Amino acid sequence: MQHVQQQVQAQVLQAGIADGYIDVVQPLPGQPSLIALRINGQLRIFANPNAQTHDQVQEAFAFGHQVIGIWDSGSPQILRSIQIRKF
Repeated sequence: MQHVQQQVQAQVLQAGIADGYIDVVQPLPGQPSLIALRINGQLRIFANPNAQTHDQVQEAFAFGHQVIGIWDSGSPQILRSIQIRKF
């Protein structure tokens, strides 16, 4: 039990602002739909987003809003969340 607690404590949530994205709305058969955000030169993947998320990310980039990707340090290539900030 202590080992599991140490693992969880070692993983820290991190965030970054995306400066580009790839939106795969029509994936190959057997593959998930995904959004890849480019953050600090690295692609980070958000798998199986709903249609609203696809639309919101596209709109945010079109109108110059900030798109924030959130991941944990244990799996930095996989996004846990996407936030959009409109200023």
